[in-house]
Amino acid sequence: FKNETMHCGDAIGTATTRYSGVQTMITDSTGVDYRLRETTHGGGIETYNCNNTTNYFTATDFTDADNIWDTFNPQVDNAATDAHWGAQMTYEYFDLHHNRNSYDNNGSPIRSFVHYDNGLSNASWNGFVMSYGDGAGNNAPFTSLDICGHELAHGVTQFSAGLVYQDEPGALNESFSDIFGNTIERFARP
Repeated sequence: FKNETMHCGDAIGTATTRYSGVQTMITDSTGVDYRLRETTHGGGIETYNCNNTTNYFTATDFTDADNIWDTFNPQVDNAATDAHWGAQMTYEYFDLHHNRNSYDNNGSPIRSFVHYDNGLSNASWNGFVMSYGDGAGNNAPFTSLDICGHELAHGVTQFSAGLVYQDEPGALNESFSDIFGNTIERFARP
């Protein structure tokens, strides 16, 4: 008999993203398949499927059999790989350029919820997690790199500047997120 003591671990995967082409990203190997989770960036980065609901507690993992997240694989979800890779790039930007460990500088896990709500044409930071809508009609999912950077930058602003999200402080919060979103896009895709 033998008892496997290693049941999961970080792995290097390849993703064909919707907005950023083919990218290398870190995923989690469960021993059976791969999922959009990892532990190399602070407290980890996790990307979940809200399945067009607003209930975070019923969200499921995105999985892939071979860790090559491409259009030839039926489990592909390029909105999810964009959000996952975008969170990794945003973490790396703030770590390398501002010596910051996650949005709160305490290594908190970064969680993204893709396919949030039904036809939502928006993305948001709610104080703890990021939510990405798929858009209505012919719109595309709101998971591009600059949007990922923008939403996570709201978390950085929340935990560093403490701006109240209304009037002029709210406008500054949005401006900072716009600037960081653009900067992160240039950092990750020069």
